[in-house]
Amino acid sequence: MATDRELLTTRSGVLRGAVDAEAGLVRFRGVPYAAAPIGDLRFAEPEPHLGWEGVRAATEYGPTPLLPPESVTSSIPEPPTPGEEVLNLNITAPLERTGPLPVYVWIHGGGYVSGTPNGGWFDGAELARSGAVVVSITYRLGLEGFGHIPGAPDNRGVLDCLAALRWVSEEIAGVGGDPAQVTIGGQSAGGGLVLSLLSSPRARELFRAAVVHSAPLPDITPAEAARLGARLSRELGIENTLAGWRTLSRERLATADRGLDAGGVWSSLTQLHRALSRRGALTPVGPIVGTDLVPEPLAALAEPDARPMLIGATSHEFNPATALLEQALGRTTPAPVLGAAGLPAPLARAYPRAYPGQSAAALLGQALTDRVFRTSVLQVAAARVRAGAPVAVWDFRWHPADGPARHCIDLPFAWAVLDGDRVERIAGDHPPLALASEMSGDIAAFVRSAVVPWPEYRPDAPVAKVYDETSWVGRDPYRFERLALEVL
Repeated sequence: MATDRELLTTRSGVLRGAVDAEAGLVRFRGVPYAAAPIGDLRFAEPEPHLGWEGVRAATEYGPTPLLPPESVTSSIPEPPTPGEEVLNLNITAPLERTGPLPVYVWIHGGGYVSGTPNGGWFDGAELARSGAVVVSITYRLGLEGFGHIPGAPDNRGVLDCLAALRWVSEEIAGVGGDPAQVTIGGQSAGGGLVLSLLSSPRARELFRAAVVHSAPLPDITPAEAARLGARLSRELGIENTLAGWRTLSRERLATADRGLDAGGVWSSLTQLHRALSRRGALTPVGPIVGTDLVPEPLAALAEPDARPMLIGATSHEFNPATALLEQALGRTTPAPVLGAAGLPAPLARAYPRAYPGQSAAALLGQALTDRVFRTSVLQVAAARVRAGAPVAVWDFRWHPADGPARHCIDLPFAWAVLDGDRVERIAGDHPPLALASEMSGDIAAFVRSAVVPWPEYRPDAPVAKVYDETSWVGRDPYRFERLALEVL
């Protein structure tokens, strides 16, 4: 017979989770927060789930918007799970509750075309044991979630996140969570969605704080989204209408998503120039800005708003992406190459001086890292300061002996999952446990208190915390990027 702690009663029905008595946790997996987006609901705003009879098992991960095949090269495990009820979430909560608990809602990354919360890294056991309820959510990906389709609402992936947050607001008390103490967090595309939600008037009352890892600023305009939709409809041989798009299977759309190369703005010199020159959107699909749902992010983030934020990036996010250019560029003098790739002349000259001895290809990688992630940290932080919100910045610099502090390397430290599947791919064989305890502890303290755990960032006092073998808090770790923004 199920115990009270194994059961969660929601408006849709009763769920049975799984108790881990040894860990002191209860978990609910594959919990639908909205109806399956199929039939008339395909490409529509998410609708409430119609519910079920009896007790529904919630012990296995739910279906994912991500379809097979599973990536064998991804740093993060991203197992696709078949099924139609792809709008679902996972909960990890403490068994022992002394009162309403703070809640951390996680939005995974994946370039807006891939990713899933089901791989194990985002279980949140360590955070839950510290006294929080952890929720990880799915959202529609690629063209299903973000493509512009005449007759359908734009930003369906953002609408999914809103629906999940509303579910949390209404139901999380059933596992001891406090809907008034919700923090949202995300990395990469998930971080971009956090910024979209912070910008959105419709999300204003749904969370009190935010954690942002390595987030590109959402930048797709309605015109760019419309052009892409029209072009793809021609290439796919369908009418550019809601009815026309609904004739396509999920599998065919997933193939189209993979063809967009949404995670690879660096995959050709043309795309690299597009990114470094700041001409056009960074990714083909993603949040569409300048709309009622998602206003222009930097302007919206600067509107009066006291919700605090932790934000940061790794030191060499996308540096490895240009390694394929090493042979082609060889010992070419870097400054002309950087200029030809789209950097303003003062920056093209500044990078070789700031990073002496680096090849042209390596400097292109650093410039890409700075353009997509590191300068965005400073832009967002400055906007939040203008809004009146406390904001603390971090710079994750630790790296294994044989590689850089690349994209995603901070996640196993933030989630304290150094023994997780595939962690060794980016963090090596013996990543420092003390650093994981420190970073995950900082985030846990912020989730519990909504108080930034080190001195606030200000443009005139650009303090940040550097996570490294020995971490430190000091002035201006992002000095080069700050000066680069002045040039840009």
